[in-house]
Amino acid sequence: MSRNATATAHLWACVLALLFAGFSVPALAKVECPVTEPVRFAGVNWESGEFITAVMQEIIERGYGCATETVPGNTVTLEQALANDDIHILAEEWVSRSDVWKKAAAVGTVKAIGHPFTEAREGWYVPDYMVHGSDAAAPGLNSVSQLADPRYVALFRDPEQPGKGRFLNCPSGWTCEGVNSAKLKAYGLTGAYVDFRPGTGPAMDAAITAAYAQKQPILFYYWSPSPIAGRLKLVQLKEPPWSAACWADLTSRDGKHTQGCAAPPADVAYGVSTPFAERAPVITAMLAKATFPIDDLNANLVRRADGKLTARAQAVWFLKAHPDLWRQWVDTNTAERISTSLGTAAPVAKSNFPARWTLSIRQPVNGAVSGLVRDHGEGFRAVANAGLSVIVALDGLLGAIPWWLLIAVFMGLAWAGTRRIGLTVAIGGLMLVMGLLGLWSLMTQTLTLMLIASLLAVLIGLPVGIAAAKSRWIKGLSQPVLDIMQTLPAFVYLIPALMLFGLGKVPAILATVIYALPPMIRLTTLGIERVDHEVREAGDSFGLTPWQRLWWVELPLARATLMAGVNQTIMLALSMVVVASMIGARGLGEQVLNGIQTLDVGMGLEAGLGIVILAFVLDRITQGFGGKGASHD
Repeated sequence: MSRNATATAHLWACVLALLFAGFSVPALAKVECPVTEPVRFAGVNWESGEFITAVMQEIIERGYGCATETVPGNTVTLEQALANDDIHILAEEWVSRSDVWKKAAAVGTVKAIGHPFTEAREGWYVPDYMVHGSDAAAPGLNSVSQLADPRYVALFRDPEQPGKGRFLNCPSGWTCEGVNSAKLKAYGLTGAYVDFRPGTGPAMDAAITAAYAQKQPILFYYWSPSPIAGRLKLVQLKEPPWSAACWADLTSRDGKHTQGCAAPPADVAYGVSTPFAERAPVITAMLAKATFPIDDLNANLVRRADGKLTARAQAVWFLKAHPDLWRQWVDTNTAERISTSLGTAAPVAKSNFPARWTLSIRQPVNGAVSGLVRDHGEGFRAVANAGLSVIVALDGLLGAIPWWLLIAVFMGLAWAGTRRIGLTVAIGGLMLVMGLLGLWSLMTQTLTLMLIASLLAVLIGLPVGIAAAKSRWIKGLSQPVLDIMQTLPAFVYLIPALMLFGLGKVPAILATVIYALPPMIRLTTLGIERVDHEVREAGDSFGLTPWQRLWWVELPLARATLMAGVNQTIMLALSMVVVASMIGARGLGEQVLNGIQTLDVGMGLEAGLGIVILAFVLDRITQGFGGKGASHD
């Protein structure tokens, strides 16, 4: 063969190789998503749902070339969004537990596809150390029928209502919350136990984990799969056997709730909007096969919790560690695309900052909090119980005052501060509206929380503000601290406060004081500093000591600014009531949260109006004492 012929042969061989490469590589490297818009997942906020959602997102992004996003919300709102095709996939739908799902399924706007897991369990639990062992506090407890016994009511004593026990329910808006409330009624326990809703899933987990670490008695609802069930040793209380009629009554808002029973075998599916299922049959077919073994799922949840990993990070680990499982869910080409992407590129955010210079305070902080809970939890609980006794006493006092007398007190304060008959009558009328809306008891609970938090903030803020006005060093030191207090999100310190002091009003007051304290300090400092220097010198010329000058000269002249600080402290304390309800603080904030999480617009609006009325009343009264009424003295 000539040299030219040989070169030509090599050239054709290269061309053919490139052609074959061109036909083979794109099939694995790139695929067109079956839908044009991003695949929207329900951003559920419990661990198993978060993890399964993350795994499905990774598979759909890597294997099918789709963009994905999550839309946060609670179960009821997300189910409604699914029915409206505003989201496409709810990765852990407990079928037929809510009226929203039932109605949507009946009209065909949603579909239950496959099973993310089977053999799920749910029910009422107590820690194993309460039932087994030489120091068990309730060695014979094994059934919900025993909970009415006064011994167990006292054992599970509610700190805020000591005459009752406490049952830790689901957060408001979760479908299990309504079922558990119906069960309390059906089992005849509503008079003996407080139906305590923690507000959020993390608050619920933190309360259970803290109680378990301190070996405290706790009665709660929970489920598996979950890191709690995978890590903690629990005892499930026996319930009457399931029946279709009993369960239908328990899960209906209009049920009579006269008979309780255990939950049926869980029917957990991928909730998919019908229009999306029709647009993306290949993704729907994958979901129909995607089932996690319950033990593997629990192990992944425990690994994620122990490592403090994001759901997406744990999902990537799962895909790398268990290809034998997820490859059964997809076809060969899709599996190869996923494997290739896992080996070449991890979906992590890129940063220009050198990775070797980064550090994290997460583990030291988590270790410190865990150590405090484990080693000093009893001391913190003792402090919480002491504070709670004051809260309960004030709450009881406000609740015992006749409604007409409390209205008269508010009107008297308004008249004393403003000397305006119109405003005084308006405040009386607004307080009456609060009662007419059925919010009176909730208002007194909110008032208790707000008054104690505001009083603590004033008692701390006034002397600190005075000290800052007198010392440049103290002022320079306090300013950055106040900046942090005003900008740090309340949720950052809510969870450690909850774990140390327990669910309820004590950690809520602590968080409220931190949030409401800065304006009292700043305005106190400002008011003292603005007192005329010549007035101070006049006081000195009369022989006043520094303390006498402060008491008789500076504080009276700073009165308007000080009352503005009190006013702002009260307003900020009142603005925290909804946040406080997320860790179990009762009152108007809890009612707003319930309305949001159950899509009950009327409930949320009523409680919101109550907060507005209370804010208006307190604002006008404190403004009056701040100076407007002074001209009428």
